[in-house]
Amino acid sequence: MNYIYHWVPEDMQGDTLYPLNILKDLHPDLYATEALKYTGRERVMQQQIPILNCLWNDVIHFSPIHPWIIKQALIDAGRTKSFTTSFFEIDPHLLTPENTIVYLHKHTDKTHKMTEENFAKFDPDNVGQYAELPQVTKDYYKEMYGKGERPLLFVGVPHILYKGSINTNEIKRISL
Repeated sequence: MNYIYHWVPEDMQGDTLYPLNILKDLHPDLYATEALKYTGRERVMQQQIPILNCLWNDVIHFSPIHPWIIKQALIDAGRTKSFTTSFFEIDPHLLTPENTIVYLHKHTDKTHKMTEENFAKFDPDNVGQYAELPQVTKDYYKEMYGKGERPLLFVGVPHILYKGSINTNEIKRISL
């Protein structure tokens, strides 16, 4: 079976994952911390997801790639600091298909405008087709470490976007 993954926030409060815009109202302090990952790229937060008719921050973002693959690619690209982190390992069948879409992370221009061509219908039985780390992501990691900069983890990686919240009480956590 293929799973989808979400990083376990270090300062998570409660047992539910929420989209960033909902977190803004429920836990403004956590929102402020989580929104920092968009520093310098605030425009992404205002991107419209055409098929779900909502903003980028109105959905929870999942990766179809096992975190160990990403961690190994970071090490291979030159990451020298060791790190441990945890992820939720989630059965994709828990997501309501009508509220879920696959963001393919493919752009033909530098504006990164999200058009319908950048999305695919979500099918929980076909998540495995997105489970390989793209070469463009591996190359990006190497480029960033070569410049002495920290890469964003999910550049070039397909995202599973879910318009809803997830109770994590019975969700498996993996640490690596």
